Amino acid sequence: MGKIKSAVLTAILVAAIAVLAFFALFSWQVPGSNGVDRYNSFISSIRMGGDLTGEAYAVLYPEGVITVSDFEFGKPEDADKLEEYENKYERHGNVYIEKDALTDGVDSLKASVLADAEVLNNRYAQKGYSAYSVSVQDEFTLKVTVPTNFTYSSYKRYDESARSNATGAISRTVQLLAYDGELTLRNSKVGESKFKDGYILTPIQKDIKDYFKSVSKYSVGGNHSVKVNLTKEGKERFKIISNLVMGAEDDKAIGFYVGDNKLLSLEVSEVMDRSSFYISVDEAYAQDYAVILNSVVHGETIDLNYNASEAQIVYASAQLGDLAAPLLGVAMLLVILGFIIYSVVKYKRLGLVNALMIVIFALTLITAIMLLGIQLTIAGAITAVLGLTLLCGSNFLLFEKVRKETKAGKIVQSAVKSGYRKLLTGILELHAVLIAAALLLAFVAVGELASCGLIFFISVTASYVLYWFTRFMWYVTSSPVRNKFAFCGFTREEQKNG
Repeated sequence: MGKIKSAVLTAILVAAIAVLAFFALFSWQVPGSNGVDRYNSFISSIRMGGDLTGEAYAVLYPEGVITVSDFEFGKPEDADKLEEYENKYERHGNVYIEKDALTDGVDSLKASVLADAEVLNNRYAQKGYSAYSVSVQDEFTLKVTVPTNFTYSSYKRYDESARSNATGAISRTVQLLAYDGELTLRNSKVGESKFKDGYILTPIQKDIKDYFKSVSKYSVGGNHSVKVNLTKEGKERFKIISNLVMGAEDDKAIGFYVGDNKLLSLEVSEVMDRSSFYISVDEAYAQDYAVILNSVVHGETIDLNYNASEAQIVYASAQLGDLAAPLLGVAMLLVILGFIIYSVVKYKRLGLVNALMIVIFALTLITAIMLLGIQLTIAGAITAVLGLTLLCGSNFLLFEKVRKETKAGKIVQSAVKSGYRKLLTGILELHAVLIAAALLLAFVAVGELASCGLIFFISVTASYVLYWFTRFMWYVTSSPVRNKFAFCGFTREEQKNG
């Protein structure tokens, strides 16, 4: 490749990386918006875990259970009403419980709360949080703790709309995932049996979970929906149901209810004869609807009503302080600079090629984490550093192999080919094993471990691609240079005759 082509190609690549880096790292107020609109960089739009931006928690009280302070606040002034009020409750530790809620005994209520905690824990496990907890508190209440899911811009209140969306999402999740009761399919005009102001579309004696395989969130092209997969029996049942609903006067929809709460409405325009279908929903609700429906179709139902819509959400600061996120950013930058400086010092201009790969790696990871909505934690950042170490380690191993070949008397071009050939199998096997391990962690684990697995998968994949891209850029940048030994920081031992 000639000098001009090499220089042009290198300049285009560096310019593209510089532009991407600018948008990835810097935020600013949008000109002409009078400070109302703000562009948030890729890195400030990454959602972070509770160790960096804090946690939110809510205490859920079963119906008939109140706090001591609420009991005292609710006391009427009239003496007769006060006696009636006090006789209505029993105190158990830090709560008061209505006697009507204890008809089956205290132990029965405790057991119901404990069983509901397990179901609720399974529901939150499907949310993909980096960390969460559902615990029984004071034997009769549930405490739910989740990451705030703030981006750095919303955490620092640079973006109030994003912060409002995050807090709204937490309130919505706490409410929806605590819905009690089983799944029923209903229509206001037709059905198998009368139920309050409508009809149930499935036989009362039939277990509804026999009709469903799974429910999941489905997104494509900016459209979001809940995907419902049916069993063979479910497919046949929905043919009957859809035909029945088609004959209704003005309500041609199948309502999906959990307990008395309506989640979704499926409009029926034809007889359904398929094993799966999609119900369009707003993005903000898609995952929560999928989680709760997937839970109830597998027989996991909550027994008690927790009045979650009235639960107070409390926001706690980051465990490591308000500076945890910026300090992590500084630490990551120092790691990147350390690898770059070492590369340039040891391998001269060849080190700049590796430095370019490091920058591309970092930008790839930042962009992927932002687009995929992965919650970044300190453990996730350490995982990313491991991926960067793999990239640099692979390149450094290659550089040393080529150095050894040049010392044996080969020219650089020949040494490069020989070095890549000798390391081909080892590098491929190493990355293949690590990719398999990362995928296993991402799909089998939950919470922070799953996030780390996904980050590691992206890192290892980027490492392998950039390992080969290093060779291409090595060729491009070194082709116009006459002294390729000096370019690489190599020395060649002269072969003596004699």
